[in-house]
Amino acid sequence: MNSDIVLRVENLWKSFGSQTVLRGVSFTVRRGEVKVIIGPSGSGKSTLLRCINLLVRPDRGRIELEGIEVYPRPAMKINKIRERIGFVFQQFNLFMHLTALDNVRIGLVKVKKLPPEEATRRAVEALKMVGITEDLWHKYPAQLSGGQQQRVAIARAIAMEPSIILMDEPTSALDPELVGEVLKVIEELARRRTTMLIVTHELDFALEAADEIMVLDQGVIVERGSPEEILRNPKHERTRRFIERIARRRH
Repeated sequence: MNSDIVLRVENLWKSFGSQTVLRGVSFTVRRGEVKVIIGPSGSGKSTLLRCINLLVRPDRGRIELEGIEVYPRPAMKINKIRERIGFVFQQFNLFMHLTALDNVRIGLVKVKKLPPEEATRRAVEALKMVGITEDLWHKYPAQLSGGQQQRVAIARAIAMEPSIILMDEPTSALDPELVGEVLKVIEELARRRTTMLIVTHELDFALEAADEIMVLDQGVIVERGSPEEILRNPKHERTRRFIERIARRRH
């Protein structure tokens, strides 16, 4: 077993009724690696992330986290698995009745069972890391901009010190002028060598931050390679068309 491999996905399949969404997806993510998944809408990207932390159960295949099987025969309880796999959703998924600080603290207290003072210290550290200033710590999500809410969601994920953070199009629900502030935070995490698997349409960001890009189309990884290879010189015709479509949409 290679201890450098944080996540191993082998031959993952998933169908919903008669529609097959994932068709034998396999890859690994190494410690400190930022892997980006791109591809057309409906290609199975979100389903793949949800299968990895078992929000959706795969039909077959194998998932290992740091050498420990989490599917099909989980070697630890599901909450323990999710404690070690951070997840940043498109729609923030914050608790609306909790302040920014308490949204970050809650997992540390309830799941990690940290003493309140230690949980607060870790939550404050994470909020500072994503640029959420003290004047915002006691505000509720409804009082924050979309960009601020997503940065709180990222703080919540990193405060748990997971083995890997999954991000599902973390900027897609944001107004265009707020996208940059969230991407800046993710780029900083990449510089710190935080292990991440990110689904995104932000190709400039992928070029800047990714170690490897995988292209998912109709449930299959059609190609993978360095950001330069994939974005500047894609081998697959469908990849080329997808990249051109994204570029056109931006101009």
